[in-house]
Amino acid sequence: MEKTNQLVMKLSDPGMTHLHKVGLAGLYMTLKKLPEKDFQEFGEWNLFSDRIEFSWKKTPKDFFSPILEKSFQLDSKGLIDFYAHKDHPMGDETRILLHNIIMGTYLQHGSSRKAEKKATEIVIPFEEKEAIYSYKIVKSYNHQTKYTMDAFDKKGNFKEKVSIKNWLLPGGGVRHVQYSIDSELTSSPENVLPLLYAPVATIYFYIRAKSLDGKYDNRKSTALVFPKIKDLSEYQKNYIRYIQAPAESLYVGDVGDAALKALLITNLWGKEVLENSETNSCLVQVMGNVGWNKQQKCRTSSFYIKNIDAHKLNSFVVAYRFFGNARFFSEKNQKLFIRVSSIRALIADNILANTYWYRNFSHLMRSSQLTKLIHFEKKGLTDMVQEENIWCEASDKLMVESIHVALRNRYGALAERAKKSNEKPNFEREFERIRTSLMRTKNASTLRAELADIFARGGINKSLQKNWQKILPLYAGSDWQRAKDLALLALASYSGKGSESVEKIETEED
Repeated sequence: MEKTNQLVMKLSDPGMTHLHKVGLAGLYMTLKKLPEKDFQEFGEWNLFSDRIEFSWKKTPKDFFSPILEKSFQLDSKGLIDFYAHKDHPMGDETRILLHNIIMGTYLQHGSSRKAEKKATEIVIPFEEKEAIYSYKIVKSYNHQTKYTMDAFDKKGNFKEKVSIKNWLLPGGGVRHVQYSIDSELTSSPENVLPLLYAPVATIYFYIRAKSLDGKYDNRKSTALVFPKIKDLSEYQKNYIRYIQAPAESLYVGDVGDAALKALLITNLWGKEVLENSETNSCLVQVMGNVGWNKQQKCRTSSFYIKNIDAHKLNSFVVAYRFFGNARFFSEKNQKLFIRVSSIRALIADNILANTYWYRNFSHLMRSSQLTKLIHFEKKGLTDMVQEENIWCEASDKLMVESIHVALRNRYGALAERAKKSNEKPNFEREFERIRTSLMRTKNASTLRAELADIFARGGINKSLQKNWQKILPLYAGSDWQRAKDLALLALASYSGKGSESVEKIETEED
């Protein structure tokens, strides 16, 4: 290969995956912050919206080594500290969360970093209380020295190829240790350089997806989002918004939530979504624990999200307005927990699927444990169903209103009956009876029977009487699953008489 003292790296170069482009953005962000005058004796660089141009005076090792040394640092607390993130108002809480998520993804293997075995605890004030955060102090990590050792020969020139390990490509690397030479991934050092800077510009999220038992799904613990970057300069501005956001914004409910949140970050201008979305696609890589490898997080799934326009992003903004993340403090262990909206996660999936926002709402009511989590989002759900512009069909809103009337009448009747016998009305039992009855429906005829029972027990229903012609297609039509979702949505969002008793349910966070 002919030797040259120049290197041009473009977003459009062959082999530039989403991860490479994000890495190139990380390199751009770093070089934008570095003082060029400190490196003039070794060479220079020029930054453009779609490429980076390098030229060096002696060897590429002489030029890139001091850049790498400055790029990847550690702060006084032993936290990973990228030079590109310096001088940004990132709080200690956010720094620890990002440190831990990087340690659980790019640097999860012990050979990729030297860290204390025992976690260190730090106290951060929260609303006149003290919350405890823990992390492992890092002494060094591969990004600081490994590339320099592997990419250059003894003369300081680029080698022909280098190996790609997990710390460069999470979920990649050697497939079988016994056949490492045959199964390892390799590439040119120039092509690996962007991978080295990928952690600097990756959008990270903790996933808080719930299983049927109401506990966290360990197969989905973190999400690494790689937006399809078209302009390096614009991405830098948007990424700053990401690292400046409150710590609770690093949590999402599932993959769709992570994708839309990342695209929202990269398309905001002020408080509005850009009319023409510059970044409309992204790759979401999910990391989590699997049964055959409990020590490390593996890549459990990957999703490519594309063609997300401003209308979809604005729909997600509406969902986020009603279902934001919430903090609560555990007195038991003095830790902060983030409660993430499972409803927002469902809406995000439906936005991506181009379907109505409450589709598969029944999935959130499959068990009593999952249903208890919905009660924490009752206010947002109640407010959202009252919005006019979120409904695809007017009949959907009318169906929910009619069931609300039936529930109000039914709970009122239970209260009157209990009053006569000097007993306390068991609204929670009635709620659970209706939920399980609706969940047992498996076809149109069984659903019609359950809806008829709800309306019959609800007595006189003026809303149903007035709008029965519009509601009838939902009640008697072939799309019974949509009607089932609406019925369960109405049950969950009802906030009238009797709902306060149902809401008095506590759940424990893991």
